Amino acid sequence: MTASSSNRTAGSIVPWFAAVLVLQLAHAFAAAAALGEPPRLQLVHDVAGWSSGLLAVFGTFAAARSFESGDYLRKVWGGLAAGAFLSLVSTALRSYWLHAVPDVPFTQSPLLPYRMVVVVLANVATTYALILLAMTYRQSGLQPPSTARSNALWAVTAVAALAVGLPVLATEVRHLGGSSIATMSAVISLASTLADMTTILLVAPILSVAYMLRGGKLAWVWWAMGISGAMWLFYDARVWMASLLPGDAAQNQELLRTLRTSGLVLLGLAGWLQRSALAPQSMPPPAHAAVEPSTGTP
Repeated sequence: MTASSSNRTAGSIVPWFAAVLVLQLAHAFAAAAALGEPPRLQLVHDVAGWSSGLLAVFGTFAAARSFESGDYLRKVWGGLAAGAFLSLVSTALRSYWLHAVPDVPFTQSPLLPYRMVVVVLANVATTYALILLAMTYRQSGLQPPSTARSNALWAVTAVAALAVGLPVLATEVRHLGGSSIATMSAVISLASTLADMTTILLVAPILSVAYMLRGGKLAWVWWAMGISGAMWLFYDARVWMASLLPGDAAQNQELLRTLRTSGLVLLGLAGWLQRSALAPQSMPPPAHAAVEPSTGTP
């Protein structure tokens, strides 16, 4: 790929990432404005959850449909699409209860068992798909070389995954076997945490492939996936990160909760970029064809 074509590709991609940033900032500013009003804050998170969830479903399904049945990457994007759809179902369950019975916490809702099943299935589907995605370079013959930088990235992501996940796992395991509400809430948290730890661990190989493919359209797919995984890292670390930031820890935690928007929207963007990369490209006619006089009969 020439430098000019690489610049054109980057120029066409940057607005998409800028749009993700705008959505993230919109959610963060709306949440900041509603920090003193819990019902309004819940509504802000609800609207953002629907918006980002729908974009994730749209993008991943578009990517899955761009491959033929039986293709390896169709399995990858099919799994991601299934996870995004089930995550949206989870959002729908919480949203329904928020609007139907706003004065009763969702943990006391009869919908909690259904959400537990949906969350577990969503995380299983997403984790399976991400493992397949991280192995894509092996299937395609692209294997990033092992370097000091890549090994350091692996070490950092492994430490980050353990630092974020182990305290949550230790806490939630103690809740298993208690009341039915405590057990179901713990199962939801354990499934989400284990899946997010896997996602964080896979950031290293995903970003390694993105760096190796730099300059091409497919590289942006991997960059979007890698940054999405990084957003989930900060999202999962929001509890202890909130205490390190200036200001009220509870309010900081609500602001960090908005990073879920970037995690989901970047997943949808990765799917859309995958679809766009596979779309047939129209080739302009050679320059001499436009100026060469015709010698044939009309």
